[in-house]
Amino acid sequence: MHISPNLVLPIGDSVHLFSAGFGGNFNADLEFLNWLSPYAEAGFLIAPLRNAGSSITLADAGAGLQIFGYPIPRLALRAGGGGGISALSWGTQSGTLGYWRAKGEAGYRFSPSMSLLADLGYTSYFGTQTSLFTGLSFGLTIHVGLGSMNDRESGISLGIKNQNEIFPIIYYAYDKQPIATLTLTNHEQAEIRDVRVLFAAGSYTSRETECARIAVLGPGRSVDVPLYGAFNDSVLAFTEATKIQAEVRIDYRILDASAEAKEALSLRFNGRNAMTWKDAAILAAFISPQDPSMLELSKYAAGLVRNHIRPDIDKNLQYGLGIFESLRLYGLVQGSDPTSPYASTHASGSAIDYVQYPAQTLAYKTGDSDSIALAYAEALESVAVPAAICPLPTDVIVAFPLDMGATEARTSFISPGDFIYEDAVAWVPLQASRIREGFLSAWMGGAALWRAAVQGGGAQPRLIKIEDAWKRFAPVSLPDADYKPLKPGEDQINLAFENELGRFVTREITPRVQRLVSDMGGLQNGNGRQLNSLGILYARYGLYPQAREQFERAVSKNYPPALVNLANVAFLLGDFETAQTYFKKALVLQPDSKAALIGLARSEYELDAYSDADSLFARVQSIDPVLAARYSYLSSHVDAATALRASSAAADRGGGMTWVDE
Repeated sequence: MHISPNLVLPIGDSVHLFSAGFGGNFNADLEFLNWLSPYAEAGFLIAPLRNAGSSITLADAGAGLQIFGYPIPRLALRAGGGGGISALSWGTQSGTLGYWRAKGEAGYRFSPSMSLLADLGYTSYFGTQTSLFTGLSFGLTIHVGLGSMNDRESGISLGIKNQNEIFPIIYYAYDKQPIATLTLTNHEQAEIRDVRVLFAAGSYTSRETECARIAVLGPGRSVDVPLYGAFNDSVLAFTEATKIQAEVRIDYRILDASAEAKEALSLRFNGRNAMTWKDAAILAAFISPQDPSMLELSKYAAGLVRNHIRPDIDKNLQYGLGIFESLRLYGLVQGSDPTSPYASTHASGSAIDYVQYPAQTLAYKTGDSDSIALAYAEALESVAVPAAICPLPTDVIVAFPLDMGATEARTSFISPGDFIYEDAVAWVPLQASRIREGFLSAWMGGAALWRAAVQGGGAQPRLIKIEDAWKRFAPVSLPDADYKPLKPGEDQINLAFENELGRFVTREITPRVQRLVSDMGGLQNGNGRQLNSLGILYARYGLYPQAREQFERAVSKNYPPALVNLANVAFLLGDFETAQTYFKKALVLQPDSKAALIGLARSEYELDAYSDADSLFARVQSIDPVLAARYSYLSSHVDAATALRASSAAADRGGGMTWVDE
């Protein structure tokens, strides 16, 4: 709206008839294309007659067209013209005239809704023969932008330049990782300042997210801004690709006035099981160590393994074996997904793959090799055994580290090439697709796959350590996963564990036994030292009856160290009184034997003779503090709550067994 009071000076022939007059104009316009403005107007003019003591009054109504622009933000320029009809009144006389008018304006913009302009106009009123009045007008125009005062139409536009694939499995990452790139364009008639771009998607976001701040954006300029969203776990309900409605709000200032623009967006989410192999570390997000479905099974299996663990065989190896066998007995079966087979989606890198959460794999009892690997990895992590994943072109390796270091592993196992060595750690690789064939078969398959990949000449395989990957991809649990697996029976798991561990022991021990027996000249021969060495070999693999037989033979050949080892076997079998007797006999022969002293201290402790245990422990501590530190639970100075007294088996109290060879 424009209100223009003005002074009118007659020119040309009108000078002889009229004196200076005054008038006013009111018009309303619409702006198009940021430069064109049609308008409608109403006005009046009072022009005094010379030497007549009276004036004529003209009342105008018309329309016209203007062009406008803002060379600099605060400067407004307008120019145009139009015409219409005018009602003439002079005393008792009246009539109707036509008129046309041209004018220009220039002034200062206080805000988008208020400007003050100086104007200069030329107006001619004409009758049927000649012009009645011609004059120049001078005045001020107050410009009030009604659309700018309230819900003005914003001059800001947004367009999606590109949208990235959005995966519910990493919903929490999108407040720092862009989900799209937007192009923000300033169509305002001035620069905009203090621009804030904010995003929200209703109940799918936990808060409004600030995506960008822009200090100044000139008129007609565009800028690309990233789009971030603070999504919540409600997006994990998307079982397939889903579109959601969202809104982007732009707050800004133009000519010191606050303004706001809103744009609706439609965003496409993939289903909750979707991912790509562009960054395989995303697999860690599917693994939650607190998944209640898996804990139901893994904690149960780990408890059974703990009751049957052999102290001289690597602890992690036994837990890894027992958990694997429990999943096998549970009924997991590897089966390729016909819609997104692992080999083809992995090769593509950018193709969308479907990966099951371990809770789903337990419920379905089947999955592609990647899903089986994730289920096993989650089971390991849930019982505090670290896990790693290595996706290879045709299959997936899942691995766990030995409790012993890499150097010890290279010398302790018959086939050290069956491990993956990284950062002084030896990892046991398993081929996930061999779940039905048992632990040893899966281990041999995993080792073969790893060796082939290393020797293949292409990109070298790498282990994705789950706990490292969690630093980038936090674990996510399905909110609606309440599946409770039906656990295999205790007897089934115990038998499977003992059988598979027995096969492992046989593989490891047989060639070593053969070498020792060959050196002895036959099993019925051998001196005390050789028989003792054979007994230690059996004992370290949990073959206690065979170990006891060889130690007894060595004792019969007057080999004192065998007496300590015989006591160790009795201790491991829970016969603490017999162990006590043998340790005492060993100390008669060798009073300063550290192995006998610590063994006797442990036996006294198990027989509740704590004072004697403490005294013996003090002797060991004075002789060998390092050895004593392995059995600190024996000291009376250790708080009962922190000692390992509550352990279910004596051999599990810590420190392992001390076998004496020389």
